[in-house]
Amino acid sequence: MKLMLLALALLGLSSSPRLEAASDPAHHVPDTAPRTTILAGRHDAFRAYVTSGPGAESLARIKTDFDARCFDLPFPEEPHTYGDPSPSTRDTTKVDLWREQQDACGRISAVAEAATLLWIATGEDRYLEKAREWLLGSCSWSLDASAWASGPGPGATDVAYNDEAHFRLWRRLPIVYDQLREHLSPDERTTVLAHFRARGNRSVEWIKRTGNIERLQRNSLAVVPSSHPVRFMPMTALSALALWDDLPEAREWWEFAYVYYRDRFPPFGGDDGGWAEGVAYWRGVIEHAAFQDALAAIGDPLAYSDPFWRNTPYFQIYNVQPYRHTAFGDLSNAGRFNLEPVVADFMRHLARATGDGRLLTYAALLTDTRPPPADAGLANLDRIYPTAVEFLVRNFNAASLPLPAAASLDDLPQERWFRDVGWVSMHSALGRPAEDIHATFVSSPYGSFSHSHAHQNAFILNAWGENLALASGYREFHNSPHHDGWTRQTVSKNAILIDGHGQNPRDRHAIGAVTRYESTARWVLATGDAAAAYRRGPAGDAVERVTRDFLFVDRRYVVIRDRVSTRRPSTLSWLLHAEKAIEWDETGSMALVRTPGATLTTRLVASDGGAWRARVLDTFPVAVDPKYVRGGAANFTTTGSWEEQSHLFADTVAPATDHTVFAVLWPERGRTPPVPGALRVNLHDATTLVVTRPDGRTDRIHIDDTRVAVD
Repeated sequence: MKLMLLALALLGLSSSPRLEAASDPAHHVPDTAPRTTILAGRHDAFRAYVTSGPGAESLARIKTDFDARCFDLPFPEEPHTYGDPSPSTRDTTKVDLWREQQDACGRISAVAEAATLLWIATGEDRYLEKAREWLLGSCSWSLDASAWASGPGPGATDVAYNDEAHFRLWRRLPIVYDQLREHLSPDERTTVLAHFRARGNRSVEWIKRTGNIERLQRNSLAVVPSSHPVRFMPMTALSALALWDDLPEAREWWEFAYVYYRDRFPPFGGDDGGWAEGVAYWRGVIEHAAFQDALAAIGDPLAYSDPFWRNTPYFQIYNVQPYRHTAFGDLSNAGRFNLEPVVADFMRHLARATGDGRLLTYAALLTDTRPPPADAGLANLDRIYPTAVEFLVRNFNAASLPLPAAASLDDLPQERWFRDVGWVSMHSALGRPAEDIHATFVSSPYGSFSHSHAHQNAFILNAWGENLALASGYREFHNSPHHDGWTRQTVSKNAILIDGHGQNPRDRHAIGAVTRYESTARWVLATGDAAAAYRRGPAGDAVERVTRDFLFVDRRYVVIRDRVSTRRPSTLSWLLHAEKAIEWDETGSMALVRTPGATLTTRLVASDGGAWRARVLDTFPVAVDPKYVRGGAANFTTTGSWEEQSHLFADTVAPATDHTVFAVLWPERGRTPPVPGALRVNLHDATTLVVTRPDGRTDRIHIDDTRVAVD
């Protein structure tokens, strides 16, 4: 009956699931353990699912891989401390050790959980013994890293030392215990629970202390969130469910997590489904969904009831293409991101949870050849999560929810404003990447905080599968010299500089705002105000106005109007970044970007008719760590390459207190750009320009602060 009621709620057939969620967080917690992954009374159903049902192929691959790769694997030695753990002190060598510890901990939890599930599925005691051995081994490790200054020593997996290593243990080991509890001796249970009490209490204390979790506000930086504590909340809830009968603290942990998700989540987004840290860190939503899945499994109508869950898939649909391209925010994969198998799989899961068939259509656009996560087996166990075992169990628990019919993306608007995070995505052919011109504009109330960059009023332009105007730079590791000195900075974006200066990075007050958004049959406009972000930078209080109008005309080309006012005369730098060498024509104030499948022609016009002084750099001013360029970084894989990029700096020559600059960007399919002179821009006055297009048409475009017209 619980599953039927939950299915009705998830499909929107229940009147108000959030109102029906109990004010008592414990109301829906089952009376009997186990309460996580495979609940009490469902083990026979799971065995049928993985031996003769839809999960049989996945289990067979997991079993084959486990027997070949994991069964004889010795339990790892306890990791040792590596010096000052502060992220600000990490250099390239220390990062290797930091990642190595995460890998070791990821393997421990993955092997223990896989062995547990194989034991449940097959009944073979050899798997039970393996799971017990690794669970007990992990509970022998120290949580005291206080002597790190004296040299390598124990305690490296404590949350306060290497929170990512701790995370990879704590997110799954209590769940393993939940299934093994009755097969541990009293002494073994005492050992495990003593360690779990210490690790769990330290984890919750650290999350509260460093993340302000109990005071966070939904879709707000009024109380400052922290990325890792927010990401650690699902495991806090799951460990509480797993240890419900074993530790009195577990019920406190559960209430702490439940109230957070009911009342405060998400701090990095809101009802529109955006995620301020960017499309790569949006993948953390998959971890948050694990708590929703746990709620669903126990029949709690709070599961997936928030508007965020209905809308957040569209943050990917509108901002992530099947091909690799740059994106706003930190990207860990050599500066490129694409529709990944794990995201496509998650979209299919969310289609079940929300009844939205469009998510299936988007998932079907996948071209990434890496195996689907449920079919990946155990070939590469490291810090990557979730594992194939987790996906298998999730799919089992969701199997009772009907999969909706695939629905077309064609009836969606071609543009979408994620007002909760200040992102606007514009398309010419949404869902048809080979035909699509795709522009993203950002002016965010989240500033350059957390994994966001100093990118207010910046844009990215992709077309026909090609990267034309990039968010430049890479992140070899967090706070690397290149990441901190280039990638985070405004200078690496398609934005502007004032007297050579950009916005303040790593600053929640360096905000932008989308102040105007309009869409008509011929054009879509987003206007951004980034004055606050530049005032937080070196230009300071001299900045009076920084606005950018970003106009997508006929879903064919872009017109940009920048307005900058300063208290004293200043110069303006207009920035453009590309994969390959940018060609600059000084006579026509024109930049040309060439890629194998498309070109981008950009013409700049200043309202005062002033000249431009331009330079193009074909190397990064702050170099990428050479170890990553040559592929020598330990415990690190990437599907991209760390190549140099091209950077245009077009500077106004004469200082002024007021600047109005227009840019017209014309993408052209194929390797051949329009013939010289085919794109002409004539400024009629400070608000009106006439664009002669390479396709033979002429547009008269008016843009001011209150009105836009395209004739």
